[in-house]
Amino acid sequence: MTRRPFAYIRFDGKRLSADRSTPGRRLRIDARCLQGEPVEGAYAHVCALPDPDAALRYDEPEVQGVRRDALAWWIPMLGDDLICLSTFALDASRCGGAVTVATNPRHFDRDPFARLFPGTVVRTDLFSPVAPPPGPVVERYSGTPWPAGTFADGGPPGVTPARRRGSRPRAAAPERPTP
Repeated sequence: MTRRPFAYIRFDGKRLSADRSTPGRRLRIDARCLQGEPVEGAYAHVCALPDPDAALRYDEPEVQGVRRDALAWWIPMLGDDLICLSTFALDASRCGGAVTVATNPRHFDRDPFARLFPGTVVRTDLFSPVAPPPGPVVERYSGTPWPAGTFADGGPPGVTPARRRGSRPRAAAPERPTP
C-alpha cells in the first residue's frame, strides 16, 4: 500500500497545527514536511487565508508563474536556512496557498506566493527538513501539494502509469494466419 504524499495541517489565520481537533482551515501539505525530526523555533511564512473559499486553480497562469518564481526564490535559502516549502492543495485542482519554512525569516518579504495570498509569519516547531527538488520541477500530481509527489504515487483508480503519462493504449496486433 502506498502512503499518501500529503498530510493535513490547520491554519486559523494566526497559528498552524497538525492536530485534527484544532480549529482552522484544513489544508493539504507535502507529507515530508511533517515527517522526521522537527526543527524547533522555525519560522513559517504562511501565504493563505483561513476563509474556506479562498482558492485558485493550479492551472491559472498566476499560480503557475508563482511556482516557477519560487524555484529561483528559495535558492539563496539553501543550506541552513530552508527547512521546507509546500503549496496547500485543497483537492486535485485547487490551491489554497503555500508555506515556506526557514530558520530565518529574512527572505520572506520576497516570497512569490504572497502575490496569491497575503503572508503571515508564524513561529513553529512542526516542520522537518525536506531536501529541495533535484531539478526545476513545476509539474503537479493530482491532489498532491507541489513540489511533492510522483506519478508513481497513484492517480485515479484504474489508471495505469502509462496512461497517466498521456500515452494511448496500444491496439492489439492483428493475428497473422499460420501457414
